[in-house]
Amino acid sequence: MGLTKTLCIFFMLLSPCVFSMEIVLNEQQHIPLRQPLPTLINTQALDQPPEYWLKQDYSIEEFWPSNQPSPHASWHKLELTAQFNGPYSQGRIISIETHILRHLNLYLFDGEKLIRHAKLGLLDRTINPDSPFTGTNFLFYIQNNQTLTLLIEKQNNGPAILPMSLYSEDGFNKQVRLQDFFWASIISILVAMAIYNVFVYAMHPSSAYLWYLGFHTIAFFYFSALNGFGYLFLPQAIHIWLAQNIMFLNFVLIFFVINFADIFLQGKTNTPWHHRYIKPFRLITVLGGIAGLYVNEYNMIPFFILFQIAASIYGISMGFVALKNGFEPAKYFLISWLCTLIGGGLGMATVINALPINFITLHAFLFGTLMELFLLSIALASRMKHMENSLLNQLYYYPDTKIANFSYLKNKLPDHIPHIKQQFSNPFLIIADMQGFREVVSLYGPNVLTKLYRKHTDRISNYLASKSWAIPLPMPIGKPVYVIALPAEQVLCLVDLPRQATHDALNDIIDTILKESETVFNNKQLTSRIQLTLGCSPLENLDIQSAFRQAQVALLSSFKNHRKWMLYDGKQDEIISERISLAHDLQMAINQNDLSIYIQPQVNLNNDTITGGEILIRWHHTQKGTISPGRFIPLAEQSGLIFQITQLVIIKCCRWLSQLKEAGHLNHDFAISINLSALDMAEPKLVPFIQDSLKQFKLNAKHFTLEVTESAVMDNPALFIVTINQLKALGFKISIDDFGTGYSSMLYLQNIEPDEIKIDMAFIRDIHLNRKKQHIVTAIVQLAHSNHASIVAEGVESAHELNFVYGLRCDYGQGYYWCPAIPLDDYEKQYLKAPSQASAPNSDPKP
Repeated sequence: MGLTKTLCIFFMLLSPCVFSMEIVLNEQQHIPLRQPLPTLINTQALDQPPEYWLKQDYSIEEFWPSNQPSPHASWHKLELTAQFNGPYSQGRIISIETHILRHLNLYLFDGEKLIRHAKLGLLDRTINPDSPFTGTNFLFYIQNNQTLTLLIEKQNNGPAILPMSLYSEDGFNKQVRLQDFFWASIISILVAMAIYNVFVYAMHPSSAYLWYLGFHTIAFFYFSALNGFGYLFLPQAIHIWLAQNIMFLNFVLIFFVINFADIFLQGKTNTPWHHRYIKPFRLITVLGGIAGLYVNEYNMIPFFILFQIAASIYGISMGFVALKNGFEPAKYFLISWLCTLIGGGLGMATVINALPINFITLHAFLFGTLMELFLLSIALASRMKHMENSLLNQLYYYPDTKIANFSYLKNKLPDHIPHIKQQFSNPFLIIADMQGFREVVSLYGPNVLTKLYRKHTDRISNYLASKSWAIPLPMPIGKPVYVIALPAEQVLCLVDLPRQATHDALNDIIDTILKESETVFNNKQLTSRIQLTLGCSPLENLDIQSAFRQAQVALLSSFKNHRKWMLYDGKQDEIISERISLAHDLQMAINQNDLSIYIQPQVNLNNDTITGGEILIRWHHTQKGTISPGRFIPLAEQSGLIFQITQLVIIKCCRWLSQLKEAGHLNHDFAISINLSALDMAEPKLVPFIQDSLKQFKLNAKHFTLEVTESAVMDNPALFIVTINQLKALGFKISIDDFGTGYSSMLYLQNIEPDEIKIDMAFIRDIHLNRKKQHIVTAIVQLAHSNHASIVAEGVESAHELNFVYGLRCDYGQGYYWCPAIPLDDYEKQYLKAPSQASAPNSDPKP
């Protein structure tokens, strides 16, 4: 056959003229047609009857181009000559083994007379419930020594016309029985695997099984359409719809298999990098599936091939990473991918005619997917076993480390405490909070975190194991551990201290732990320094839960007091309880609108007029009296209440300005300053809320100056600049508060381009007596004016200070020299309903 094909093509190249392939029909029951057919491509989209195409010239040269995905119809011509043993006519069936051709017409001519015509394409068939569809088969009868001409018109986005076969009626019936048996076997295998996994899912519910069953179901319908056995059990209309939307089903298959991979491999834990990109893959498959319903298949194939390659690389690399991280079932997953890749590659190569079409290549994707489904069933069972083993093996171990976990602390350590107290004279419990991991994640990604955490905890554990004062913690099996991993990047250990000079000994031990743990860790990938803050509690007269609680209280106190470590005492409980109670009361005060708005006037130093003021907030507690903002503002930031306070301040200020506007007391250049915290600047609702407030009260942004601190810049520079630009675009003036107290002043001044700079009162206090302060303020003033920003001197309390800042060319002043912060009503009566000339007792005129 290969020599015949080569010679045929060779002679056709020498003489590419009219060519007709003659097929002799004899008593053979099966004649396979695999060689190229005489072909004519209708590139000009001529709408001519079949008699026209009967007379045209055909060439084998055009057969290969006709197999490429294209919108053009192609015609194929065969001469059928009967040479039977007897004089009677016999029936023959042409069977086309490609089942997803959209347009397929067969015309049989006796000479120039059309004697039979059949429409076998997906879009050409007539759905008749009384005459069920049995495949793309064409029956005709031919007399002995008769020659008939067969024209085949194919128009499709993708597959080629081959393979085809010519059968006798007996041979066809035998082939149908074999084919039905083959497809019944395939269906039985698929159904059996599905039923098995449904039962397993019923006994062990898991989302991995749901994704697998979804993938299994889509694969079943996909191959029923692709390989043509759907007509055995599906209504014709559904079978036809599936067959003409194979590209859509391709994307649905990828959607299910990628999501199954993420769930099966526990992507969030074992492959965190891949897990981050699961949503983009989902989106692309959904969009690709939608496009597959509307875009011609020949236009979709290049994109789908690229996406299939990307999805394969994504899935295989995910499997390799999971396997590398100790997830054993990933090996079955990888083998299943290999099977489906080989099958899918052969199938796609067949569709685009890179490989010859035959039974194996035509069903390669089916065979590969069957193996994949079978292996994934094994993988799911292996995954279940792996999870059971992991739960048993890791019940008390922190993953991939030599340290115990929180479950050990709760369930196992309490049983060992009596023995530990007997063996060691003065045991203490230490909890260490490890800081620095967030920076590592932000710089290097989550994959590095596990390795870094393991390095540091193993180093601490190994160090403690070498010290006589460290208390070993027995494990159910294996060696004892010295460290317990706690939530929120904390670790716990027990140490034994001498009865005498306990505090000094504890101090020495903690110093050595800090020195060892805070050593800079270097390797080729990263450089990091992990810092510890510790809390300690004696264990002698306590159970483990009580000692653990006290150590956590001591740890929290260490943070509040900016200490490296603290030993628990009873007063710490009182302080924390008071903070919790105060945070609750603050929330109630916000909800009940009990926070008061005050304003401190700001004065134009050039003409002694009041130009506005800084808004300040006051809290008069019903039981505890006035609570300083220096106390409740940090508490609000730590407890997540600060933005609610900012919203309250903005609404109250907007309402006040609206009232002033209606009363005619709102001057054109009057402006109030509102402080925004670093957390406010990171709040996505800030800008929309301010914008809505202006619209609600019909106010212009020019009446507001928004004050931000330098520390807010450092928390998230990129987000800070974006928020600043949004506020400036709305017309707000921007002021840098407490300028000069941070270390970012010069760095971000040019990026922020503030309208105003406020000099911190620390530089104003007794400025007339301190030359260093004078030089600093002079530099700030020159810097601000060079950037076209005005200067506000905060905390002016004396005429000497006023005269000096005026002499240094400060533009505005604010402080007790003129007026402390007062309620809005008092401010309105004193400065807005009367001439706005500033005054102060015993004030001396400025020089």
